[in-house]
Amino acid sequence: MALSDHEKRVLDELERSLYADDEKLAKRFKQVADETPARITQRNAARRIGGSVLSLAGLGVILVGVISHYTPMGIAGFLITLAGLVIATGSSGKPGDAAENRASSGPNRSGTPGQVADKAAKGWDSLNEFFEERWNRRMNGQ
Repeated sequence: MALSDHEKRVLDELERSLYADDEKLAKRFKQVADETPARITQRNAARRIGGSVLSLAGLGVILVGVISHYTPMGIAGFLITLAGLVIATGSSGKPGDAAENRASSGPNRSGTPGQVADKAAKGWDSLNEFFEERWNRRMNGQ
C-alpha cells in the first residue's frame, strides 16, 4: 500500500528533524546505507574493472617502451601494471569486504580467520611430515 502525499511529507519532516537533532545518528545511518550488499558489490566491481583497465594501460606502456628501446618507460609500464593488479585483486580495507569475498568464493571457503589459519598450519605440518618421512626412508634405505 502506497503512502499518501501528506504521509510522505510528514515522514520527510520527521527524518530531517531527526538528522538535525542527532548528527552522530545521521552519520551512522549514512554509513549503514553505504554498506548495503548491492553497494559493496558495485564498489568491488568498479575496483576490478578499474584495476583491469589500469593493468592493460600498463601493458601498453610496456610495449611502447620495448618498441622504442626506452627502458624507463618499460619500468614505468611494469609499475602501472602492478598497481592495476593490486587494485583489481585487493579489498578496500573495510572489515566487511574480506568476509564478503570469502563468502562469495564458494562453500569450501568457510570458517573464521583463526580456523583458516589453523587449516593452513596443519597443511604445512602435514607437508613437513611428508618430506621428513620421505627423507627418513631414503636415509634408511642406503
